[in-house]
Amino acid sequence: MIKGNLSRMPGVRTNRRLCLMGLIMVTLALYGWIKLFMMTLNYDFHPKLASITDMKLFTTELKHSHDWYHKVCFNGLRQEFSISRLEDFQERWKVSSQLDCRVTYDMFERIYDVKRRSGQIVVPDTFQTKLLKWLGNSEDLLREAKLQFITIIYNKYTNEETIFNPLRAKRPGVNDQDDVETYLDELMQKSSKDCDFCAYEFKTAEDTFGRITSTYSGTAANAFKYNGYHSLIISKKHNFLELTEEEFIDMMHTSMRWYMKVYETDKRYKYPQMMWDSLPKASASQVHTHAQASISPDGYYGLMKHIHLSATKYAKENGGCNYFTDLLQVHNALGLATNFGNASAMAYLTPKNDNEVVIMSRTANSDFFRLLYFVLKAFTEDMKQYAWSLAMFLPKLEPWVAPGIDDIPALVRIVSRGPVNNPRSDISSMELFGASNVNIDPFNVIQYIEDSVRKRSVIKLKKENEQTKEELKEELKDLEKENLEKKPEDVQKIESQEKSKELREINLVNENK
Repeated sequence: MIKGNLSRMPGVRTNRRLCLMGLIMVTLALYGWIKLFMMTLNYDFHPKLASITDMKLFTTELKHSHDWYHKVCFNGLRQEFSISRLEDFQERWKVSSQLDCRVTYDMFERIYDVKRRSGQIVVPDTFQTKLLKWLGNSEDLLREAKLQFITIIYNKYTNEETIFNPLRAKRPGVNDQDDVETYLDELMQKSSKDCDFCAYEFKTAEDTFGRITSTYSGTAANAFKYNGYHSLIISKKHNFLELTEEEFIDMMHTSMRWYMKVYETDKRYKYPQMMWDSLPKASASQVHTHAQASISPDGYYGLMKHIHLSATKYAKENGGCNYFTDLLQVHNALGLATNFGNASAMAYLTPKNDNEVVIMSRTANSDFFRLLYFVLKAFTEDMKQYAWSLAMFLPKLEPWVAPGIDDIPALVRIVSRGPVNNPRSDISSMELFGASNVNIDPFNVIQYIEDSVRKRSVIKLKKENEQTKEELKEELKDLEKENLEKKPEDVQKIESQEKSKELREINLVNENK
């Protein structure tokens, strides 16, 4: 009797309900853990990468000028910008409350890592006299030598690394420029006698499709090739120091025609590249003005191929941002860039050698080539750096198609190679197997480039305006003579006023310049 009533007792029913609820909760928990485990197996732990369609095109357009960055982002810092103070500028830059300052600083931090090291030396009296002589008898430089600061800049994407210590430029034999002018005069006179390239039509090989010729330049097949299509772009002027802008542009146009001719011959070859070394100091085998043009079927040469891949990686990891655009924005913010039309030049933060300048444009247009000419003139005429090496890489050839999102911009890198008459090499084991060791501050280099662009572009503009002015004067005279009887007086008056107005506008431009 008692046993039969146990199941009806309130406590027993409660225990059953608790057991049922517990069983349900355990089942749900087990299901949840199984589902979480399955989700973990399928989860991609790598950061989400932008697709190729999200990548942005390269542009030289700048949102703000360096003066704006200096005033707003660096709070009008009065210290002169220099590579040795770069870390100090960073501290001001990263705490700015302005949005555009923070955005540009984030670009800088994504690309670069900057470190500063210090090193001390003890100078005994027996050595101090000689050291002072090397330092131009400057007590300030002597103090700087006793406590030296080294700046190391590393590009996180391209793995380029440069060590800066401008004091190393004071080492004996590094900047000897004695009798350079005499050396150059003698070299040009000697090399022009029986020069193969002065008679390139008869003393050089030619491509299977023939030569490309123009008013001031022509091509010759390289007798010792480093690619299937490898030729020389030879100027008809022996001495490159006397090369005019018109003659230089003609060389560049000849090279573009050669690239297109190769592409027409074999469509597989579509990656144009150019190398140019001036004078024996920069390893040129011929003194005569010439550049090495080549074109590849499978991408750019090693270093540029690596940079191209690095740019793609940068875009994927940073929401499709264009690496080259951001690189330009960073250099502009620091005052290390200058623009000319659709092209830009940068005093590079991780140079391969002294005085490196990088020129970029979306395409190989007139502004791009003219800016390169201005930079070369800054090297040879303003900085007295007669020996230099440059490399040019252009977007892949696809006629009638603008460069795409996965293309590189038209790009030139140019460095100086040291005093032309100094037998000492500018490349050591450090540069070959370690990092680039550079003695020249990029903040000094950009001043030369800006000055060159400013004065040489103005000279060209004045010449063009003067020419146009003379042409308009002649047209005005012809108009007055020829149309005197043919047209009514009011028409003559209107045309004459229009021509006079154009003349006044040109005169106003010249006065402003």
